[in-house]
Amino acid sequence: MPVIALAGDFEAGVEAVFAAAAGRHVVAAPQGRLGVQTGAMSLPDPRLHDLQAVFRAAQTVPVSFTLWHAPGHALAAGEPPNAEWIGRLRTADALLLVVSGEGGLQAAADCLDALRTELAVLDLAVLEPAQQRLQERLTSGPRIERREAGEQLAVVTRAREALEANRPMLEGLAPQAVVSLRGFGLLSAKPCAVACNAPDDEATDMNARCVAAGRDDWCVVAAATEAELDDLPDEDAAAFREDLGLPGLAAHRVGQAFRTALDQITFYTGNTRSVNAWLLPRGATALDAAGAVHTDLAAGFIRADAVAADDLIAAGSMAALRERGQLHRVGRDYEVSDGEVIQVHFSR
Repeated sequence: MPVIALAGDFEAGVEAVFAAAAGRHVVAAPQGRLGVQTGAMSLPDPRLHDLQAVFRAAQTVPVSFTLWHAPGHALAAGEPPNAEWIGRLRTADALLLVVSGEGGLQAAADCLDALRTELAVLDLAVLEPAQQRLQERLTSGPRIERREAGEQLAVVTRAREALEANRPMLEGLAPQAVVSLRGFGLLSAKPCAVACNAPDDEATDMNARCVAAGRDDWCVVAAATEAELDDLPDEDAAAFREDLGLPGLAAHRVGQAFRTALDQITFYTGNTRSVNAWLLPRGATALDAAGAVHTDLAAGFIRADAVAADDLIAAGSMAALRERGQLHRVGRDYEVSDGEVIQVHFSR
């Protein structure tokens, strides 16, 4: 499951956002010298329960993310951040940048700009010495190593220039160039979603403004209140959420923002043991889906059956769809669509 690190300034309420998103699913707190707290966040998905009835499955397994944050550590704090904390941030798959909603959406956007500027400064501190090392390698060593150094230097130089010009670092880079930058753990290159921690009485309006502005990688969380809702009976918690005017669980909103930031889709697999939801990059193939479930499925891939989950739920069974000719038999290069059920046939 993707590992997501939370970061923000001291006034943003990072710890409350973490508690609201992870709820009862804090799995380790605190640990290590950083005092890291770790939690699991599942993405609510009503389709899973409908598919459970179709497959008569014993359980459902939703898409989950691992969240972590380190209390007492912050960005844009007016002094250099803890080096160990930054090193840990560099290992995350994605970042959740937490901004305060006090003062409205524009103030939150200004806070986000300050966070992104600090991430760029931290990355320049990595790229500048890397650039110097690569320039030195151009003048010594075997020819193949000098050629590789030259290719890497071109990518590093372009990334540095983009950061200094306040442009997206990865814009226009070939996939191979993007891969070559991963070893640096650049924070500015990571997918980012934004959690806007809004006061209770402003949450509804701020959420509406985010939706109207098309900020799908943003989510609004009334963190101080939502962090406490897991301690209440479900009916009371639902009533409080209705009063807040925010859609669904905080975990749902954060998860949807990350689906957008990561540009991923959901697909499903099912049998009598379990119905599982999985994430895939948009544009991924049936072979990629097989590999996401298990490497053996990809290695022995023969074909797959693909059907929209909603069509399967309406039909009631795979057999009914097969009789109607609505079950699509696809090959390894088939592009999986969001919300499809994929059944892989493979050789053992």
